[in-house]
Amino acid sequence: MVKTLIDPRIKAEGIKEGKVEGIKEGKIEVARNLLALKADIDMIQKATGLSSEEIKQLHANK
Repeated sequence: MVKTLIDPRIKAEGIKEGKVEGIKEGKIEVARNLLALKADIDMIQKATGLSSEEIKQLHANK
């Protein structure tokens, strides 16, 4: 049997952080798609939960 020095709590924390980051990236992708469809910023905010500042930054960085 092989033992590792990885603390299970640290591993679980890393997995949780990865999920949060993935969810955020998904919201950003949806916002970009909605911007491409010329959706209103308020609608994008409601659909993604992103702030208007985040959405405006995405729009500016096309």
